[in-house]
Amino acid sequence: MHNVFHDTRPINIMAPENKSKKDTHILVVDDEPEMRELIVDFLVDDEGYTVYGAENGKSALENVLSSRPIDLILSDINMPKMKGFELLKEVREKYPSTKRVLITAYNVEDYLDLAMKHDIGNIFVKTTPFNFQELSMVLSNLLTEDIFGVQKYFDAGNRTLKTVKVKRGSDLETDAAAIIKNLPVTGKSNRLELVIIELLANAIFYGIRKESADQKENWIYDFELSDADAIAVNSMYDAEKYAISISDKGGRLNKRDMLYWLHRQLKTDDAGMPLGLYDSHGRGLFIARQYIDRMIVNIDRNKQTEIIIMNYLSNNFVGFKPLYINEL
Repeated sequence: MHNVFHDTRPINIMAPENKSKKDTHILVVDDEPEMRELIVDFLVDDEGYTVYGAENGKSALENVLSSRPIDLILSDINMPKMKGFELLKEVREKYPSTKRVLITAYNVEDYLDLAMKHDIGNIFVKTTPFNFQELSMVLSNLLTEDIFGVQKYFDAGNRTLKTVKVKRGSDLETDAAAIIKNLPVTGKSNRLELVIIELLANAIFYGIRKESADQKENWIYDFELSDADAIAVNSMYDAEKYAISISDKGGRLNKRDMLYWLHRQLKTDDAGMPLGLYDSHGRGLFIARQYIDRMIVNIDRNKQTEIIIMNYLSNNFVGFKPLYINEL
């Protein structure tokens, strides 16, 4: 196993798109030595990054971050001396160019208020078995800022891709059924059509037509988008999972609003009712997170929004759902 080490040699800082994996420096912070070394070993031996380790937030700040540039920090949430959110708050203030990812074995929903407060879009979950492929993709997306495209979640040569364009507001149910027909869906996908309809409606009415969410009763459905504005839907599957990407060229979503809407659906008032029970906005995103194994949101403000939903075909990875919101 790789030891935790601290290296103070100077390095050349390169643009993300020109930086090799060996020149990319990652810091893993976890108070559990076995878990920390497991992740360090994978990122060094399998991925080729230069990786450092720290047993808590205090050590990360004093022994690593203070002595050399770090491209990305992956920190556990619950640690002695300094919690993960406290550490990433310090990192954001002192090292704003460092990418930040939290990792936990617990329910991500319990931390949405803190994620919103500290502008954290990515919380990776420890599953059983550990999902190394997913960790690799999350870190790669952030480090390269190459966040768009469902194909990156599948190995080349072992995947099937279907592409459709959605143009008519009155055909969402028909389009959703056609998208599902191309996939090897399982019994746990009984809410999939509802999720797709909600996300298509968000992309068309909010992303492209810029409708107001609190005036849905006034929306007009009888229209056809131009080819340039059409919603691109890519579905892909392999032997392990399937995924659907819904992309619009409006780019109206942002990370802070998404965290706010998700938080309102989960936080309750004094009577035990969700604060967002009657919200007209954010419903589709909340439904997708509830009923789908993975939801990945990629945002290039005012240019493009992509929402990827993914289901595993069997219960290969047991654990809570992660949070993935990437904003360029």
